[in-house]
Amino acid sequence: MLKRLALSTTMVLACAGFAEAKVEIACLTTAAHLTRQHEPLMKRFNEMQDDIVAYAAPSQDYADTHLKLFRASATNTLPDCAFQAFNQLPSLARALDARSQIVHLDELIVKEEDGWKAANYTERMLDLGRVDGIQYGMPFNASVIQWYYNADLVRQAGGDPDNFPTTWDGVIELAKKIDALGDDIASLSYAADKWGDDWPWQTLILQQGGRMLNEAGDEVAFDKNNYHVEAMKLLRRLVEEGVYDPAISQSDQLTQFTEGKMGIYATSPASARNTAERVGELFDLRTTTFAVWNDAEGLLPSGGNAALITTKDPEKVAAAWEYIKFVTGPEGQEFAAKITGYLPTNRGALAEDRLGGYYAAEPYYATPSNQYDRAGPWSGYPGTQSEKIWREQREVIHAVMTGRKAPEDGAREMVEIAEKLMQR
Repeated sequence: MLKRLALSTTMVLACAGFAEAKVEIACLTTAAHLTRQHEPLMKRFNEMQDDIVAYAAPSQDYADTHLKLFRASATNTLPDCAFQAFNQLPSLARALDARSQIVHLDELIVKEEDGWKAANYTERMLDLGRVDGIQYGMPFNASVIQWYYNADLVRQAGGDPDNFPTTWDGVIELAKKIDALGDDIASLSYAADKWGDDWPWQTLILQQGGRMLNEAGDEVAFDKNNYHVEAMKLLRRLVEEGVYDPAISQSDQLTQFTEGKMGIYATSPASARNTAERVGELFDLRTTTFAVWNDAEGLLPSGGNAALITTKDPEKVAAAWEYIKFVTGPEGQEFAAKITGYLPTNRGALAEDRLGGYYAAEPYYATPSNQYDRAGPWSGYPGTQSEKIWREQREVIHAVMTGRKAPEDGAREMVEIAEKLMQR
């Protein structure tokens, strides 16, 4: 039964006045997510129960979270729970499981009342937190890439803002028309050559119906059916046809867009709130679903993170599970979606009295819910070299986009880099 909860964002807790508190738990999250999501969620949970939850000092980003958890595993100083990026979950979960340092959440799920799982989570959504068939994490944040666009520029270019193109050919043709509006107007941003991780690259593979790795997760699969070559050809086409400028930094591309000087921008729904705040009333800002090549089998990789439990203490496991159920539950997901733009991971959050009515009134924020069934896996390579793999692959992508490598050669190198480093 829920009791009143007090929380802190540091490891140091002032316990005076909380003599009745039973359990303290420490969770690890990233700095980017702490203030906007976790602190308000802690405050709400604080109104609902008495257990004390302490958040560890947040990590800088997902990569830092990954490193901190591996180091803490080696020194037996793991937090009680953590929020880990989907693509980094496989390597972490396997390593922690080998040391009996991570809870199998399946064992907690089966103890819930009949129908609880089905009422809250789809199997595809739960798959985001599964590794080797085991539920190690509960999806907390999820995002599939979407288009943001300047409806004013679309109109000026002769397009229909209410019928944004649904194919890459259509998007590119519209981008060309926007580019022709003037020398100070850029057309499109799809910064696969600059992204901090391989999310936009994986997008181009999954939307064709492909997968990054085989079912076992130990062999490259993105070269099947020439998916990698087709992806490279598209990236080169964006530059050849003059709709993307690889010389402009990613931050400057965002500035161009939010200042009304770019027509189309591809990024995560997690940026919806921040983007809207930057744009204000400057122009008619809209979002829409992303172009998918294979309508029957195409998916979009789900960015975001899952909540895991990394304590062995039974009381702390129970307390952490209560918190995780809250933040991934209908109320927690309603809040997270509204404050960020993330795709809600809980079915109940889409109810009419929660996000259903909100999305109807705020179509700008509704796009993630329209891509709910497109949410696919954001794969992580086995081994410890995922970041190095992407750094090297990103250079190859840039070389292809700028014409210094042929798409076929670049595609082959992408496979070679992954196969060389993924087992280290």
